[in-house]
Amino acid sequence: MLILDDLKLKYKLFFVYLFCVFCPILVINLIFYHHMVGNVKTIQQNYYRQAAHRIISRLESDLGTVTTLCNRISLDRTLYETLDREFPSDIAYVETYYNYLMDYIFINGESYPQINKAVLYTDNNTILNSGSVYRIDERLRSEDWFQQVVKNPEKNHLLYGVTQQKPNNTMVTPLFAVRVLNLYKRQDRYLKFVHFTLNTERLMNIIITEKLKGKIFIFDRQGKILFADHVPAPDWQLEDYLQKHQGQVVIEEAPALEWTLVSLIDQQEISRALREPQNNIIMQTAISLLVASVLILWISRSFYDRLNSLSAHVNTLVQEGFNRQYTGHQGNDEIGMLIKAFNQMVVKIRSLIHDVYEAKLEQSRIKLEKKEAELNALQSQMNPHFLYNTLESIRMRSVEKGEKETAEMIKRLTRSFQRMSRFRQEWVNVAEEVRFIKDFLSIQQYRFGPEFQYTMEVHPAILEWKIPKLVIQPFVENACLHGIEGADHVGKVEIILRPTGKKLYCMVKDNGIGMAADKLHRLWTDIKAEEPQETNIAIRNIYQRLRLYYGEDFRLRIDSAEGQGTTITLVIPVGG
Repeated sequence: MLILDDLKLKYKLFFVYLFCVFCPILVINLIFYHHMVGNVKTIQQNYYRQAAHRIISRLESDLGTVTTLCNRISLDRTLYETLDREFPSDIAYVETYYNYLMDYIFINGESYPQINKAVLYTDNNTILNSGSVYRIDERLRSEDWFQQVVKNPEKNHLLYGVTQQKPNNTMVTPLFAVRVLNLYKRQDRYLKFVHFTLNTERLMNIIITEKLKGKIFIFDRQGKILFADHVPAPDWQLEDYLQKHQGQVVIEEAPALEWTLVSLIDQQEISRALREPQNNIIMQTAISLLVASVLILWISRSFYDRLNSLSAHVNTLVQEGFNRQYTGHQGNDEIGMLIKAFNQMVVKIRSLIHDVYEAKLEQSRIKLEKKEAELNALQSQMNPHFLYNTLESIRMRSVEKGEKETAEMIKRLTRSFQRMSRFRQEWVNVAEEVRFIKDFLSIQQYRFGPEFQYTMEVHPAILEWKIPKLVIQPFVENACLHGIEGADHVGKVEIILRPTGKKLYCMVKDNGIGMAADKLHRLWTDIKAEEPQETNIAIRNIYQRLRLYYGEDFRLRIDSAEGQGTTITLVIPVGG
């Protein structure tokens, strides 16, 4: 206790703040963040596990469909009789093929999206090799898969081809389903079986469409990679991979296929999921510490800061001319009453100075600003006339030289400048706005040539409707300059103006580079910001003008996707 009595008050408050506020808040938030990280990881593991389960279920369903089809074909007695028949001539077989076999193979094979190709094999010598029926020759008998099927003819066989590396950096293994047709003993004069080449691209799409950002492998029971969304390193080993990413891998078994799916959780995705909660915790910790710091500082000032500050303030009165009030906390005690009396004195002195001296300065400043405004107005009138005269001289010189296309573009450009410089004309009819847009599009077509195309659909009933000037043209300009200019294909702009009830419907659509979702969100943030922004100035100005004119009685919508273009939809009332 004696030690505390000898400490200054500000040090006592500091120790209270350190051990009773700062440390507890920091420890509690660290513990909370640790639990939150564990919860996010668990959620991601469950998400990947469910996605892996969906992949396995869809793969088993697709291959189950093929298995069911093999079993159904093996029960077709008519097919047995057809393949066991000895045809007296090639013509007889060709008629049977076109009347029965060709349609049968398509309906019971290639019509299914799971199958790329269906083939029937037989060693019946009276059958010709055709597009879907083949004779069994010595080359076929020597292949390993044929030997494997013949040794065990009682079941459906799922065979694997040589794993391939695709140009998109994926690994795909060709799959074949084979079933020997030997169910009916009286139709077994010849060996015959059905052979399906499965649609592995469909199976790969099942894996890719889940959109898991981690790496995915599918193995058979020998550990061979059947499918993968990327090509591993040449010295890649499954055991080393699982050991290296322990706790980050989701494994899902497919008992019906004897396959195993291994999915690696994307750690960057977890980091992104943690980014916002982490920022929130940091913000909450900072706010908690800030509030506690302000409270302790406020308490300390109520003891001695007011007197020290007031004393220092009074000492500066002579140097600063009695024109600055005390802005600290006053209170209702004796010190507060003294501060209030001092501030009243300062107000009276400053009022006298303002009446005699500052009023004259204000009058001089107003006169100066008026002169500057008159000068700027005069200059704003001179500059456009000089520009119009110069452009007209260039256009006439182009006409004299026979450059009619250049002269026409200069003419359209001059009209565009003239319309934009009419500051006092705020409302125009739709026809004038359309002419302005057509001039602009003609200039862009002259600029880009065949790489730029546009269509404009304008309903005749709206041509005399009144709208604010330049509320459509900036959207067309953005479509040309920001949407199409960066694209590597022929740019197209589509403009539609038509009535919708008593309002004007406007759509401006381009097939340009488009915008990602985050960029579109930032665009809307800039448009609706209260303070002026350095970006998206034109669209923000249009939005603010429309709000001034119509309040909430208008609709502006921007739809965009990266690489697919942008569509602007605007619905506004009409009338000036």
